[in-house]
Amino acid sequence: MSDAERELVVDRLRVACGDGRLSLEEFTDRVGEVYQSRTTGDLERLTGDLPAVPEPPPPGLRSTARVVGVLSGARRSGPWRPAHPTQVVAVLGSCQIDLTGVDLEPETHIVATAVLGGIEVLVPEGVGVDFGGFAFLGGRDDKTSGPRRPGGPIVRVDGFAFLGGVTVRTRPFSGR
Repeated sequence: MSDAERELVVDRLRVACGDGRLSLEEFTDRVGEVYQSRTTGDLERLTGDLPAVPEPPPPGLRSTARVVGVLSGARRSGPWRPAHPTQVVAVLGSCQIDLTGVDLEPETHIVATAVLGGIEVLVPEGVGVDFGGFAFLGGRDDKTSGPRRPGGPIVRVDGFAFLGGVTVRTRPFSGR
């Protein structure tokens, strides 16, 4: 069994924790067991109660439905296609969503939830931002700047922070 196989299982457990299928304690226990596993059967036992992994999409731009950082960091950048909506979850970790390399739809919806962690959403200059949500003992920061292009796309961000933070920031368009 390779380290790469172990890392795939840890990633799957991280997503399950971010989706609420595993508690933080269950996640931590299972990750410990992953690194003690000696056979593929041991790894399968640790994920047997989780939903099946969907088939990967065909080659080309992949749609991303969620980005999760649990006790770690996660970043999505470059050319990609945000799902409607894209869920971003940071629990004791961080996530960065970079939309500057994306051909944005007329409306892109990001739901960002930070619990004892931080999330940063980078939007290209000239893109309209509708930033909603709330913070409880945390912060929501709109650091966008510059005029909005008339008729340009809108990025809607619902940011929920619990002892954490969600920031939306402008960055020049990177193009492709």
